[in-house]
Amino acid sequence: MTDIKPRLVLDTNVILDLLVFKDPTAEPIRLLLDAKLVDAVRSEASMLELIDVIQRPTFKLNQEEQAMILQAWKSVTRLLENAAMEPAPFTCRDLDDQVFLDMAYSIRPAMLLSKDLLVLELGAIAKTHGVEISNQYDRLQTLLG
Repeated sequence: MTDIKPRLVLDTNVILDLLVFKDPTAEPIRLLLDAKLVDAVRSEASMLELIDVIQRPTFKLNQEEQAMILQAWKSVTRLLENAAMEPAPFTCRDLDDQVFLDMAYSIRPAMLLSKDLLVLELGAIAKTHGVEISNQYDRLQTLLG
């Protein structure tokens, strides 16, 4: 029998909670990522968005801190190549968030953790396509049985 790890996509806001704000509610995610108990993916487009966001003056992160955040994220995720990406048959009203839906759809069955209301509103339709969308970080524990 082969152990298949739960597949996971995190949107940028969740990554910020995890790596920038060090939000204690994101601790279950960090523990699962560090222990390699989930198959978390990133894409070129999602990395570009993360880079854009952490460079914003609001976060007051210097280049070294930004590099550390990017390296930390890369170290716990695998790159989903553009050739492996499939467009999801459901569309977010915020096109910047579509990449996360496409990533999760491409690796389905998968969970997408998001705090974005426009992503969360797609939960019912996404579930019919093998993608669970949640804003509950502890929801990951149920994936592990």
